[in-house]
Amino acid sequence: LPLRSASLHFSPSLSVSLQVLQGLDRLGYLQPADGLGSSAVLSGGYCEDSLGRRVQALAVGPAELEQFGVSGCVINIGEAVSLSSDHERRVGEVLATACDLLLAEFATSLEQDLWLLQQPAGGGVDPWVAARRQQALHARVSRKRCLDDCRARATDFAQRPTAMATLRRPWKANIRTSG
Repeated sequence: LPLRSASLHFSPSLSVSLQVLQGLDRLGYLQPADGLGSSAVLSGGYCEDSLGRRVQALAVGPAELEQFGVSGCVINIGEAVSLSSDHERRVGEVLATACDLLLAEFATSLEQDLWLLQQPAGGGVDPWVAARRQQALHARVSRKRCLDDCRARATDFAQRPTAMATLRRPWKANIRTSG
């Protein structure tokens, strides 16, 4: 997801966000950036936990930084503790904007792709080519649905922030315990 582009609208200091990201990485809260799950948006509109942590780091603002410092933000984000309801709102906005940016990169809309799926293959088209076209359309429709669902979850999350919103977060939270 284009998180850095999306976060520039909401986070005043990208350098602070990068410090928080480095802290999360150093303490093992993030999966490797090249890992399959590091930026995955799953069916149902949820994104992977590590992506949720990245979005939270990019949405850290002056209020959270003043209250918790970089290390406190790292620990709270890593342990799935909400920083503030305003931070939770910004997290939803960053994630929704990132989904919007990705959806805008497609040449066609979801509705256009669904219409294309219903069209019969033209006469004289190689059946193998027609089948591959259908498979490609199905894959694109699935990706767009995941992004659209994630955008809807993130927008809903941003519109109704609470300081204890962990159960409504648009990502699957895997909370670690020490016991």
